[in-house]
Amino acid sequence: MRRPVPELRMDGQNGFYKIIWLSKGNGRVMIDGQTRGIGPNTFVFVPASIPHVFEVGLNTYGTYIAIDPTSKIQFPSHSFIFALLNIMQQTDISKTVDAIVSEAASELPGKEINIEALVQMLLVHILRLTGDKVENVKETSAQRLMRKFTRILEARYHSGSGLSDYADVLGVTTTHLSRVSRSMNGKSAGQLIQDRILSEAQFLLLNSDLKMQDISHKLGFNSPAYFTRLFNAKMNQTPKDYRKSRARGPEEVQRIRARGL
Repeated sequence: MRRPVPELRMDGQNGFYKIIWLSKGNGRVMIDGQTRGIGPNTFVFVPASIPHVFEVGLNTYGTYIAIDPTSKIQFPSHSFIFALLNIMQQTDISKTVDAIVSEAASELPGKEINIEALVQMLLVHILRLTGDKVENVKETSAQRLMRKFTRILEARYHSGSGLSDYADVLGVTTTHLSRVSRSMNGKSAGQLIQDRILSEAQFLLLNSDLKMQDISHKLGFNSPAYFTRLFNAKMNQTPKDYRKSRARGPEEVQRIRARGL
């Protein structure tokens, strides 16, 4: 994400720690079922395996860093979004991020060690700036419900479970779950379920040779025909046409991968 892109959607959870430094433009971030708008000079951190979605629009610049959890880096245990208002602080963070990108592109000896050191320095720096602004924030009942919902969704989106199944597990009504989801994300819980399934479908269509019936079965559909109708209704293309019309270039892979909602 080092250049402007028409649209970029990076979903959810492939087991990596994620850092986004948005230097120009605007976007939206959903973490643990809560959506927030973000603007220039915003730092986002998401621990491994927490469901999330990043969406940025036109003329947005920034850096996206994914770090293997086997790294020796000491990561924060919590996700956070922090907007830097001080120009000197913005410059310091940008310099460190640029150094990480430059080192990653190099073939110098000790590259991995230096990258880990730079990322650790970046995280320590940003945590010193945030202080207790992000760690000691009380979770509301609505936030707690959406956190539980999105984590269950991540585990069960391919099971064929419907909205009522998720509501039963959470001990709430479907109406309440959808109301809370809409208030926090602008989308009902049912829409989030469909989004997660379709995101995975897009990834499988572009990055596997699985047949349509195999993909539909993998995503919990009893009928390949129903999967095709749903995909067509949401994407204005059949799964087959979508696969044919999309190149498997890095930008398209990045658009729908990292997994999540």
